Amino acid sequence: MNDIVNNESVLKTAKKRVGFKKHITVYILVNLLLWVVFYFIFKGREDQTFFQTILFISIIWTIIIIGHYFYAIKWNKRMVEKEVEKIINKTEDD
Repeated sequence: MNDIVNNESVLKTAKKRVGFKKHITVYILVNLLLWVVFYFIFKGREDQTFFQTILFISIIWTIIIIGHYFYAIKWNKRMVEKEVEKIINKTEDD
């Protein structure tokens, strides 16, 4: 277990995943708050500026969160697996 914890690659992966989990939590809470504020305060008004603003924020932030997911989880997992394979092959050759 200590070898895994001391491995710098594993620590980087864990930090990226924790960072993503924090990001998704903030994303959900802020978007929920914005849409609740819109629903209760701005829904019936003629001026659609607030609606357009939170819609824009939600769409852009969703794109960013998808990119963060791929960076922290999907692509990172593949890179780590390839690196582990290289290390295993190298130790087998020695």
